[in-house]
Amino acid sequence: MFTTGMLKGKKFLRNENGFTLLEVIIAMAIMAVAFGAILAVEQGSINASARAKQMNIVGMLAKNQMVETEFKFQGKTFDEVKKEESGTFDKPYEDYRWKAVIKELHFPNIGGGAKTSGDSSGANSEKNSEVTEVITKTITQFFSKAIREVTVTVFWKRGSGEQSFTLSTYWVDLNYEFKIAD
Repeated sequence: MFTTGMLKGKKFLRNENGFTLLEVIIAMAIMAVAFGAILAVEQGSINASARAKQMNIVGMLAKNQMVETEFKFQGKTFDEVKKEESGTFDKPYEDYRWKAVIKELHFPNIGGGAKTSGDSSGANSEKNSEVTEVITKTITQFFSKAIREVTVTVFWKRGSGEQSFTLSTYWVDLNYEFKIAD
């Protein structure tokens, strides 16, 4: 017994179950598009991983610089500390630079000069308003002098531009003298 594609007598039987050239080309095109999509997804994954690694390094550098800035400040008053410093990191992070800024905060007068409400418009009410104004002015001045915002920014080159990452905190001088406002 002979099967398809074998000789039967003297005639060769044709197998009609194969693919045409057009079908093969279409299948190859579909596979090329699918492989291209897979490569694009993998490239995106590699880029995201590299970006996460770089942000991890930047965060670590900013945190370390914040700690170093705090050590420089330790035992000093706000007036003895430089308001702004900058520099570059040691190897292997010489491609990164930093800038530390310590600035005084200016709080608004929380009393705002508001008068007390009520029907009594006597001297007692006016005196309470003045006392409240003095207290709020004193507290506002104390906060402005005893609290500083510390910002550390790390810069690095990416492509043709420069990117930055900023870390901020607030320092309170617990030894600052509380003075009564004039």
